[in-house]
Amino acid sequence: MRGLQLVAMIVVMLLSALGSALVFAPASFIDLALNQATLGRVRLADTQGSIWQGSGRLVLAQAGDPQDDPAGPVLGGMAVPSRIGWELRVLPLMIGLVDASVTLSEGRPAVRISGNPTELRVGAGSLDLPSAQLSRLGSPWNTIRPSAALSMRWDSLIIREGVLDGRASIELRDTASAMTPVRPLGTYKIDVLGTGRDVSLSLSTLSGPLKLQGRGSWNVRGGLSFNGEAQAEGPQQLALQSLLSLVGQRSGDKTVLRIGG
Repeated sequence: MRGLQLVAMIVVMLLSALGSALVFAPASFIDLALNQATLGRVRLADTQGSIWQGSGRLVLAQAGDPQDDPAGPVLGGMAVPSRIGWELRVLPLMIGLVDASVTLSEGRPAVRISGNPTELRVGAGSLDLPSAQLSRLGSPWNTIRPSAALSMRWDSLIIREGVLDGRASIELRDTASAMTPVRPLGTYKIDVLGTGRDVSLSLSTLSGPLKLQGRGSWNVRGGLSFNGEAQAEGPQQLALQSLLSLVGQRSGDKTVLRIGG
């Protein structure tokens, strides 16, 4: 009888310890799920609170950067300036599911995220970045050190082991480069379509003296592959020639853009 009582006491103590650990689990645990679902390309830094209710800074990490310590002070890449907040529901997590509401910016509806740590479903939403240093994303952006205001819009998405399934668009406004005094270079739109295996990209120019266009794709094995062209027009044509020589090879009055295979 005493043996059974002892076993019961140990079980109760273990369950109590497990419950306490879950209640006070740090917010950095959210970063572990993001790291696994996106293969390290989306991370969460400077976390506060718990996994149930907390906040942090969303980071688009540089491809190939090892992030061994998710609780480290700095993650390499481009960080969203404003903090994001979340509320994670307890009961679904007890059976290995994710059901959360994420607030990306004040005044915007919360985005629902559901699924499991290896497959996340993200509800439709948007995100605006007033100014972003794109060179922090690594190659090829660090060659011309561009900056721009970003507007991101997306329909319902699925992120599965780093692969996207769904549609999104990114608008880069008032784009500039540290390699030329011409400002702004233009406003550009990138349409993104994920099929669950490959992600196709389409770049077009909305306005500005530097015309850019092209198409590309991304997959887990091959990375980014992009082919396009750039051309300067109007009074700024001569002033943009040095920048064009940095981004690709000349072909007639156009510059060929090529990234990856």
